Amino acid sequence: MLAPRIAYLIGTISEDKTPNLIPVSNLTSASTQPQQVVLAVYKQWTTYETLQTAPGFTVSVPGIDQLEAVWKLGARYSRFPTASAGEKLAARGLTLDHQASDYGPVVPAGIGWMSCRVVARLDLGGDHGIVIGQTERVWFNPDYVDRDGTPRGTPHPVMQQTGNQFTSTANEFTSMPYL
Repeated sequence: MLAPRIAYLIGTISEDKTPNLIPVSNLTSASTQPQQVVLAVYKQWTTYETLQTAPGFTVSVPGIDQLEAVWKLGARYSRFPTASAGEKLAARGLTLDHQASDYGPVVPAGIGWMSCRVVARLDLGGDHGIVIGQTERVWFNPDYVDRDGTPRGTPHPVMQQTGNQFTSTANEFTSMPYL
Protein backbone atom coordinates (compact mmCIF):
# COMPACT_ATOMS: atom_id res chain seq x y z
CA MET A 1 0.00 0.00 0.00
CA LEU A 2 1.30 3.43 -0.88
CA ALA A 3 1.05 5.89 1.97
CA PRO A 4 0.21 8.43 3.10
CA ARG A 5 -2.98 8.91 1.09
CA ILE A 6 -5.65 11.59 1.36
CA ALA A 7 -8.77 10.41 3.18
CA TYR A 8 -11.59 11.75 1.00
CA LEU A 9 -15.18 11.75 2.22
CA ILE A 10 -17.49 10.07 -0.29
CA GLY A 11 -21.13 11.13 -0.09
CA THR A 12 -24.00 9.05 -1.46
CA ILE A 13 -27.77 8.80 -1.26
CA SER A 14 -29.34 5.33 -1.32
CA GLU A 15 -32.47 4.38 -3.26
CA ASP A 16 -34.50 4.84 -0.05
CA LYS A 17 -33.08 8.42 0.17
CA THR A 18 -30.71 7.73 3.09
CA PRO A 19 -27.61 9.96 2.92
CA ASN A 20 -24.24 8.50 3.82
CA LEU A 21 -20.64 9.70 4.04
CA ILE A 22 -17.56 7.48 4.36
CA PRO A 23 -13.80 8.06 4.26
CA VAL A 24 -12.07 6.48 1.25
CA SER A 25 -8.46 6.87 0.16
CA ASN A 26 -8.82 4.96 -3.11
CA LEU A 27 -9.58 7.89 -5.44
CA THR A 28 -7.56 9.30 -8.32
CA SER A 29 -7.93 11.37 -11.47
CA ALA A 30 -8.70 9.43 -14.65
CA SER A 31 -9.05 12.34 -17.09
CA THR A 32 -8.75 16.12 -17.14
CA GLN A 33 -10.84 16.67 -20.32
CA PRO A 34 -13.49 15.87 -19.21
CA GLN A 35 -12.64 15.80 -15.53
CA GLN A 36 -13.16 12.25 -14.30
CA VAL A 37 -12.14 10.36 -11.18
CA VAL A 38 -11.78 6.67 -10.38
CA LEU A 39 -13.16 5.56 -7.02
CA ALA A 40 -12.62 2.08 -5.53
CA VAL A 41 -14.93 1.01 -2.70
CA TYR A 42 -14.82 -2.17 -0.63
CA LYS A 43 -17.60 -4.46 -1.87
CA GLN A 44 -18.86 -5.34 1.62
CA TRP A 45 -19.75 -1.72 2.43
CA THR A 46 -23.19 -0.18 2.05
CA THR A 47 -21.67 2.58 -0.08
CA TYR A 48 -20.59 0.02 -2.68
CA GLU A 49 -24.17 -1.28 -2.91
CA THR A 50 -25.50 2.27 -3.19
CA LEU A 51 -23.03 3.11 -5.97
CA GLN A 52 -24.33 0.20 -8.06
CA THR A 53 -27.53 2.17 -8.78
CA ALA A 54 -26.79 5.75 -7.68
CA PRO A 55 -26.55 8.34 -10.45
CA GLY A 56 -23.55 9.98 -8.74
CA PHE A 57 -21.53 10.69 -5.63
CA THR A 58 -19.75 13.56 -3.91
CA VAL A 59 -16.11 13.91 -2.84
CA SER A 60 -15.18 16.21 0.05
CA VAL A 61 -11.61 16.92 1.12
CA PRO A 62 -11.51 17.26 4.92
CA GLY A 63 -8.85 19.26 6.74
CA ILE A 64 -6.70 17.73 9.47
CA ASP A 65 -8.78 19.62 12.06
CA GLN A 66 -11.68 17.33 11.03
CA LEU A 67 -9.74 14.12 11.70
CA GLU A 68 -11.90 12.97 14.63
CA ALA A 69 -15.06 13.23 12.49
CA VAL A 70 -13.37 11.41 9.58
CA TRP A 71 -12.41 8.61 11.97
CA LYS A 72 -15.97 8.35 13.31
CA LEU A 73 -17.37 8.26 9.76
CA GLY A 74 -15.19 5.21 9.11
CA ALA A 75 -17.32 3.37 11.68
CA ARG A 76 -16.80 -0.15 10.28
CA TYR A 77 -13.04 0.36 10.34
CA SER A 78 -12.68 2.54 13.46
CA ARG A 79 -15.30 0.52 15.36
CA PHE A 80 -17.12 3.75 16.29
CA PRO A 81 -20.49 2.44 17.53
CA THR A 82 -23.45 3.46 15.36
CA ALA A 83 -26.76 1.75 14.70
CA SER A 84 -27.43 3.27 11.28
CA ALA A 85 -26.04 5.59 8.61
CA GLY A 86 -28.30 8.36 9.91
CA GLU A 87 -27.00 7.95 13.45
CA LYS A 88 -23.42 7.87 12.16
CA LEU A 89 -23.93 11.20 10.34
CA ALA A 90 -25.48 12.76 13.44
CA ALA A 91 -22.57 11.64 15.65
CA ARG A 92 -19.79 12.78 13.34
CA GLY A 93 -19.48 16.36 14.57
CA LEU A 94 -19.38 17.91 11.07
CA THR A 95 -21.68 20.41 9.46
CA LEU A 96 -22.98 18.88 6.25
CA ASP A 97 -24.69 20.46 3.27
CA HIS A 98 -27.39 18.14 1.92
CA GLN A 99 -28.61 20.65 -0.69
CA ALA A 100 -25.40 21.41 -2.62
CA SER A 101 -25.56 18.16 -4.62
CA ASP A 102 -28.30 15.71 -5.52
CA TYR A 103 -25.73 12.90 -5.25
CA GLY A 104 -24.87 13.10 -1.55
CA PRO A 105 -23.85 15.30 1.37
CA VAL A 106 -20.75 17.51 1.22
CA VAL A 107 -18.55 19.08 3.91
CA PRO A 108 -18.51 22.87 3.31
CA ALA A 109 -15.95 23.50 6.08
CA GLY A 110 -13.44 21.19 4.39
CA ILE A 111 -10.83 22.21 1.81
CA GLY A 112 -13.27 21.70 -1.05
CA TRP A 113 -15.71 19.29 -2.65
CA MET A 114 -16.97 18.06 -5.99
CA SER A 115 -20.08 16.42 -7.34
CA CYS A 116 -19.62 13.54 -9.82
CA ARG A 117 -22.05 11.78 -12.15
CA VAL A 118 -21.35 8.04 -12.50
CA VAL A 119 -20.25 7.22 -16.06
CA ALA A 120 -18.98 3.66 -15.56
CA ARG A 121 -18.92 0.81 -13.06
CA LEU A 122 -16.27 -1.92 -13.19
CA ASP A 123 -15.83 -5.19 -11.34
CA LEU A 124 -12.37 -6.62 -11.86
CA GLY A 125 -12.97 -9.51 -9.47
CA GLY A 126 -11.14 -8.09 -6.45
CA ASP A 127 -12.54 -7.07 -3.08
CA HIS A 128 -13.20 -3.50 -4.29
CA GLY A 129 -15.55 -2.31 -7.01
CA ILE A 130 -14.63 0.60 -9.25
CA VAL A 131 -16.80 3.57 -10.14
CA ILE A 132 -15.80 6.29 -12.57
CA GLY A 133 -17.38 9.67 -12.00
CA GLN A 134 -17.41 12.70 -14.25
CA THR A 135 -17.09 15.95 -12.35
CA GLU A 136 -20.11 18.20 -12.70
CA ARG A 137 -19.38 20.78 -10.03
CA VAL A 138 -16.33 21.78 -7.98
CA TRP A 139 -16.23 24.10 -4.99
CA PHE A 140 -13.11 25.34 -3.21
CA ASN A 141 -13.32 26.68 0.34
CA PRO A 142 -11.95 30.25 0.06
CA ASP A 143 -10.36 29.84 3.50
CA TYR A 144 -7.98 27.28 1.95
CA VAL A 145 -7.98 27.60 -1.84
CA ASP A 146 -8.38 30.34 -4.47
CA ARG A 147 -11.07 29.96 -7.15
CA ASP A 148 -8.49 28.63 -9.63
CA GLY A 149 -7.40 25.85 -7.24
CA THR A 150 -4.25 27.58 -5.98
CA PRO A 151 -3.77 26.90 -2.24
CA ARG A 152 -3.90 29.81 0.19
CA GLY A 153 -1.16 29.16 2.69
CA THR A 154 -0.82 25.48 3.43
CA PRO A 155 -4.03 23.46 3.53
CA HIS A 156 -3.63 20.27 5.54
CA PRO A 157 -5.86 17.45 4.26
CA VAL A 158 -6.34 14.35 6.39
CA MET A 159 -3.87 11.75 5.18
CA GLN A 160 -3.87 8.15 6.42
CA GLN A 161 -0.49 6.56 6.92
CA THR A 162 -1.82 3.17 8.03
CA GLY A 163 -4.60 1.89 10.30
CA ASN A 164 -5.31 4.61 12.83
CA GLN A 165 -2.16 6.64 12.06
CA PHE A 166 -2.71 9.92 10.23
CA THR A 167 -0.63 12.87 9.12
CA SER A 168 -1.08 16.10 7.17
CA THR A 169 0.91 17.63 4.36
CA ALA A 170 4.30 19.27 4.77
CA ASN A 171 4.42 22.73 6.27
CA GLU A 172 5.49 24.43 3.07
CA PHE A 173 4.68 24.27 -0.63
CA THR A 174 7.32 24.59 -3.29
CA SER A 175 6.30 25.96 -6.69
CA MET A 176 8.22 25.29 -9.86
CA PRO A 177 8.01 27.67 -12.83
CA TYR A 178 6.15 26.53 -15.93
CA LEU A 179 8.53 25.95 -18.83
